[in-house]
Amino acid sequence: MFEGTGFGWVEYGGERYNHDIYVTTEGKVHRREKGLSRSKFGTSHNLAADELRRLLELCDEEPEVIVVGTGQSGVLSVTEEAREFCEERGIELVEAPTPEAIERYNELKDKGKKVAAVIHTTC
Repeated sequence: MFEGTGFGWVEYGGERYNHDIYVTTEGKVHRREKGLSRSKFGTSHNLAADELRRLLELCDEEPEVIVVGTGQSGVLSVTEEAREFCEERGIELVEAPTPEAIERYNELKDKGKKVAAVIHTTC
């Protein structure tokens, strides 16, 4: 579960991460592979479907919900292709500034949902 966040960091499972992360449905944390979005859009502030595809590869079970923390100020944009990727698979997509997103993630986990996350820690 998430314990907190601030500019440039997030706490999950008792560990503090000073970079963007993926969280799998099993609660495993991986460094966000921003290059997948950067190579397509020239910036890592647009979330590509390739990143969500990679997140699913890391999960043992496919999520029912993917929570995207769009940054402390909500600068990360979820692209239409990323939305379509989730829609085609029947995965609910939740987008919110990171402080709200981590609360939503925790609520969904408490309800027993299979949840994965992409968390942007800065802007």
